[in-house]
Amino acid sequence: MLVTHLPELKEQPSYYSQKRAAHWSRESHHRLYDGVHSQVIQEAIKRVEDTFNRFLKGDFKRRRSGKPRFKSVKRYRTISFPQLKADCLTVITNPHKRKNGEARRNIAQINLPKIGQVKVIYHRPIPEGFTIKAALISRKADGWYIALTLEDKSVPSLTSPEIEATEDNSIGIDVGLEKFWTASDGTVEAIQQHYRKSEDKLAKLQNRKDKKPHKSASRRKLAKKIAKHHQKLQRKRKQFHYESATRLVSRDEQVFFVEDIKSANLSQQNKPKQDEDGKYLPNGQSAKSGLNKSINDAGWGQFLSILAYKAAKAGKTVVKVKPYNTSQVCSCCNRLVKKDLSVRIHECLCGLILDRDWNAAINIKRVGLDIFPCTAFSNPAGYLIFSSSIFVFVPLFPRLSIWISTISGRPDRL
Repeated sequence: MLVTHLPELKEQPSYYSQKRAAHWSRESHHRLYDGVHSQVIQEAIKRVEDTFNRFLKGDFKRRRSGKPRFKSVKRYRTISFPQLKADCLTVITNPHKRKNGEARRNIAQINLPKIGQVKVIYHRPIPEGFTIKAALISRKADGWYIALTLEDKSVPSLTSPEIEATEDNSIGIDVGLEKFWTASDGTVEAIQQHYRKSEDKLAKLQNRKDKKPHKSASRRKLAKKIAKHHQKLQRKRKQFHYESATRLVSRDEQVFFVEDIKSANLSQQNKPKQDEDGKYLPNGQSAKSGLNKSINDAGWGQFLSILAYKAAKAGKTVVKVKPYNTSQVCSCCNRLVKKDLSVRIHECLCGLILDRDWNAAINIKRVGLDIFPCTAFSNPAGYLIFSSSIFVFVPLFPRLSIWISTISGRPDRL
């Protein structure tokens, strides 16, 4: 009889145990960590722990990320300083003038631990009363950037006010790919499609880069040029989102009802299909790839977050609602009109002919006001409507409008 003793299980590495490990010690690896601040090293350990936790445990929805891989020096583009001295930033007035007599930008330097004085472009003055707490240094395509974290305990936190939504002070917003957004009053914002317009130019640059020898200077030069072009597209998209959100917030409405959508879920790949023999069948991914590219180019998630921020600053609020069936239900008679994504005009038996996005925007507003019906089923004789805690069975007669009062006191047009 062979007896094998199992070794004792090792303690699972954690943030604090890794900090005590020998390979993070300055004494044993003096050349590796010479000139690096201790808090920067600790921040790297924290990132490793977070990465493995997302891989093993997942997030709050049990969704796990990919297996962690080694990050080389070239791919490590961000370092953070959790603590900085309050007087680390020095600003000196530039004595020189421009040729036209205008004053030049002030000369600024920031003192970083273990690095020393670094000259920075002081493009935005720090408000009085704020103190510098932390710094995040990131490397982008066109240079290095530093983001400072400021603190002022007298400034209250930015929160959206509680406003009671009514028919007059609210508006519904439907985002799309043909039109960037459509309001419930018919206002339309044209879509820009920054990536789509530069797709041919990027393809040519990518083909030129692929033909260059691996690890050559010309290949690195083209890669940097492509990265700068992507950065330019990103900034143009973000600028458009800010301008569009400003136009919305400047309206008279106080409450904005928007779709509670997740762009990452909409742009996921289709699940593979297999037959009984295990052969893969067409799943429509080729057609959806172009749709995914347009969804990512629109950037709905970034726009909605910017809109919520701008609205909170203006004393207004943004409410996310579930967009289920808002593009399928008629905003006039509440009839369920099934249509594919390619059908852009909403036509109903009641006689309503409306743009699909406009009809969806009206229904989004109705969902926010809690007057949107939940269509249970539809048949030739009639359909069941659930509206404000009452059930009503209405026969279908084309071009016939019936007004039924609800418990809330607001009539629903059927």
